[in-house]
Amino acid sequence: MPWRGLFLIDKEGIIQHATINNLSFGRSVEETLRTLKAVQYVQSHPDEVCPAEWVEGSKTMVPKPKESKVYFSAI
Repeated sequence: MPWRGLFLIDKEGIIQHATINNLSFGRSVEETLRTLKAVQYVQSHPDEVCPAEWVEGSKTMVPKPKESKVYFSAI
């Protein structure tokens, strides 16, 4: 059975995101664009991460337990 793959590769040639599925499952262009924007954001803001369901313009968080409390206290 054939499979489909989607790979988001950064400027250095590193795979930042990958999805692989068979032909029975559709893919979401919106989700791909959201993920691409998240990859681009964290690469230009290396001290931050994009939480689940992040969309462009949303709050990000610092990936450290103490500092992440600021993000979690606001949601």
